[in-house]
Amino acid sequence: MRRESHVRFCEGAGGQFPRATRRNIYVRSERAGHRVMASVVQFIETKLRLKVNRDKSAVARPRERHFVGFHLRGSEESGEPEVLPSKRSKDRLAAKVRQLTPRSWGQAVTDCITRINAYLIGWMAFFGVCSPTPELARLLHNIDAHIRRRLRALLLRQWKRKRFIARRLIRLGARPVTAWRTLYQGRKSLWALSHCAVVDHALDNNYFAAQGLASLEALYRAQPRLRQRPQPAAQPAGVDSCGRQSRRRPRTRIELPRTRTNGQAATLVSEHAD
Repeated sequence: MRRESHVRFCEGAGGQFPRATRRNIYVRSERAGHRVMASVVQFIETKLRLKVNRDKSAVARPRERHFVGFHLRGSEESGEPEVLPSKRSKDRLAAKVRQLTPRSWGQAVTDCITRINAYLIGWMAFFGVCSPTPELARLLHNIDAHIRRRLRALLLRQWKRKRFIARRLIRLGARPVTAWRTLYQGRKSLWALSHCAVVDHALDNNYFAAQGLASLEALYRAQPRLRQRPQPAAQPAGVDSCGRQSRRRPRTRIELPRTRTNGQAATLVSEHAD
């Protein structure tokens, strides 16, 4: 369970507290959470003479609450705690992506990509501590795909007319017949065209990587704590750990015929150097 309290400094209390303080208290059951919350609120308001923001205080499960951008949950396999972005952080990320890729962007696409990269790198610097779970990998993959689709729609809007769009797509490697048929078959919005197969093929991931677009999934995997350390190569026979030829003579193992000792079979083994 989780308990969050925003404690504001009250003049005359005689203590030194920050202007806003957040605290979490974890207990085993919901009943214990309500009991602890009542006692802590009473202590803060009576003994410390501070004010508790009851609108932001609650008793709930860790995965349901937002704490400095994260929420905690227990792993289903090992039971270890996992740190993931909260729902509020995901909504803020999606809203910021929409703000950085407006439909009415009138400058070069590279300038838009530069703004996006600055935000994505900063976002990953803060949320890079999240646990490597399939849910986080799916979130980063979907955000990267959504950014690329918005950039495709932005490019199509800048290219304006359908014949200009078709010519550009053909230059980028699209099949002419497929490009013309996709653009002139029916009436589709630019947002719908941004996810067509011919547009995805021409403006693929390699195209945006060449333009310098950063990827949240790549930034997360590039962290030092997630890199796989290379295994040391096995040394060949007769070579020591420094790569020098060993001067020791190889030892030979010789097995002698079996003999009877005290009525039991035994094997005599001897080792000697040549």
